[in-house]
Amino acid sequence: MATIRTVAEHAGVSTATVSRVMNTPQQVSERTRARVETAMRELNFSRNSVAASLVTRRSDCIGLIVGGLSGAFFAPLVNIVEETVSAAGSYLIVSCGKDSPEEVLAALQFLRQRQCDAIILFPGELPDAALSALLREQANVVVIHRSVAGFEDRCVQVDNAAGARLAARHLLDCGHRDIGVISGPATNPESVQRLAAFADTLAGADVPLDPALVFAGDFRLASGRQGMAALLAGGKPLSAVFCLSDQMAFGALDYCRAVGVAVPERLSLLGFDDVEFAELMHPRLTTVRQPIDLLARTAVEIALRLSRLSPSGAPSCPQALLTPQLILRDSVRRLA
Repeated sequence: MATIRTVAEHAGVSTATVSRVMNTPQQVSERTRARVETAMRELNFSRNSVAASLVTRRSDCIGLIVGGLSGAFFAPLVNIVEETVSAAGSYLIVSCGKDSPEEVLAALQFLRQRQCDAIILFPGELPDAALSALLREQANVVVIHRSVAGFEDRCVQVDNAAGARLAARHLLDCGHRDIGVISGPATNPESVQRLAAFADTLAGADVPLDPALVFAGDFRLASGRQGMAALLAGGKPLSAVFCLSDQMAFGALDYCRAVGVAVPERLSLLGFDDVEFAELMHPRLTTVRQPIDLLARTAVEIALRLSRLSPSGAPSCPQALLTPQLILRDSVRRLA
């Protein structure tokens, strides 16, 4: 098997020159570089990326930690991150299905062991204090879906409160007053932000949110079904339900269809995310759009900047708080 030494002898250069051709080719003259590359081809030399990373201290890999890919939100996000990372000449290593603090930290350790140049992290239910400590210790981590005080330049988040206010105002504008919510877990900061802003907006219109009309789901399809079943069984007047994820809205819609509750004629539904299937539902889902494409590309941009810094460096990226948009379709009815 050819080595750097045999390539150097074949090309008539030093081993240091061969190393520079592989790792910093801009430092080598075009004529010398061509001679070394010819020697590599003739000797069928294969660059050992692991060994090379020890020299350059770069793996040309970006890590990504996300929740499960079974839902409709993370799958497109992963695709866009991979496309953006690949276009920059790097590779993506993904660890998915991570929500609990223990799973998130284990995935982070896994990616660190693989010498990722930077890591994009969905923190799941990792507490803010633990996340802040993590960011303080590891300068190459970018956070999505959470803003951490003191580390805003490494966070990319959709404005959850603004999105929830859009949802509340639309339901109020359509004449709804008996409004229920299928939320996410109480330990999830995104759910907390959305629910608080939604309730505050209703209260500002003198329409307090009844705690008995709030069901704590988990952002997944099944909890949408369970939540809708619980809200309908509660016996309280109900004209609209705000689901804090499209997945739960799909489950809620499915349950309504199964028990003969017409949407939106009998009950209006509004979601959050605007995943690709939202406009294919019947009725088409009115929802709050998260700019997944922009979120993914912004996170990669920050990660690539971080990957080119020394461990003591600091990124020069502004806080990325992305603006959501209300998408009007057919699942919310305007009351007379």
